[in-house]
Amino acid sequence: MDGFDKNTKILVALSLVEELSVKKKYALLEQFDEPCELEETFARGIVEKTLGDHAKEFYAKLERIDDSLNEMQKRDIHRITFLDDEYPESLSDVYDKPIVLFAKGNVEALKMRIISVVGTRRPTRYGAKVAEEFSREFARAGLCIASGFARGVDGIAHKACIDNNSATIAVFACGLDVIYPAEHRGLADGILANGGLLISEYPLGTKPLQYHFPDRNRIVSGISEAVFLPQAAKKSGSLITMRLAIEQGKEIFVVPGNIYDEENAGGNELLREIPHALAISPEDVLDALHIQREVVKKEPVQIGIVESQILDSLHDGERHFEELLADTGLNVADLTNVLFNLEIDGLIVKTAGNYYSLA
Repeated sequence: MDGFDKNTKILVALSLVEELSVKKKYALLEQFDEPCELEETFARGIVEKTLGDHAKEFYAKLERIDDSLNEMQKRDIHRITFLDDEYPESLSDVYDKPIVLFAKGNVEALKMRIISVVGTRRPTRYGAKVAEEFSREFARAGLCIASGFARGVDGIAHKACIDNNSATIAVFACGLDVIYPAEHRGLADGILANGGLLISEYPLGTKPLQYHFPDRNRIVSGISEAVFLPQAAKKSGSLITMRLAIEQGKEIFVVPGNIYDEENAGGNELLREIPHALAISPEDVLDALHIQREVVKKEPVQIGIVESQILDSLHDGERHFEELLADTGLNVADLTNVLFNLEIDGLIVKTAGNYYSLA
């Protein structure tokens, strides 16, 4: 089948040459008016001179490009080149922007107002609560959250969107058929089922190599209008994303943390440099982005004796499920049902580690 645009073929073939840097790929493309000219006989010498040893691999990929594109179609993988209308405008000015984005899911999510949420892979209970609470409010306000699909803060942010029926964008550091970390397979399915999107600049089959992660971060920050950091240690990779966001002219927001906890050192240090990035509530972020949440009138919630007892307990701070069992004297099934109904009514929220707090 040969129904693909010639420019698309060239750009995808070029993106399939994995060991060739994006910078080198653009160095080649800038020597031609259109990518399709690379197929012409006169271009061969320029290609070989610019790509060196990679020229042979490029032509081999180009020779089999129809098969590659057909395989992507079978797997419902979209190809968005930097020449396409679907390519995020916010990425256009990013240094070494991806030549091609491979996408699976709802590509319309890229047209939403996007905020990126990044942070530590090992959040404390405090960090997890901040990530979940802020992400929940961003989702309820109609924002699409982008993140890097990693353990910790990334996963919490993606899940908050799913739980609140909002689209979320996961930016992979590998091919879209390589779920990393493996335990996030269910999360990937949930993102797609909820109208979200998985994207990557890496072709199918690409493993998550170490240098892919900082490269991925420029996309995480690049597709958004702002980046939010709930918690990060001093050497957290999420600080790379924050620096990139600053370079890209994005707004950044950082929540302060306990100065005696190393997991907060990176965020606190960033706040010392950029005090106006301070955010102590979701409203701080939403107000700065000029986003108003729709106020929905609710019917009065009927509160029983047990419900009142639970709410009174939570007035003193978050409590674990086991503590609420002891407080109420209920069995596991009954307490689970009561807590679920209180969550549905918007009175309490469940946080990481099976803790509950007032909404």
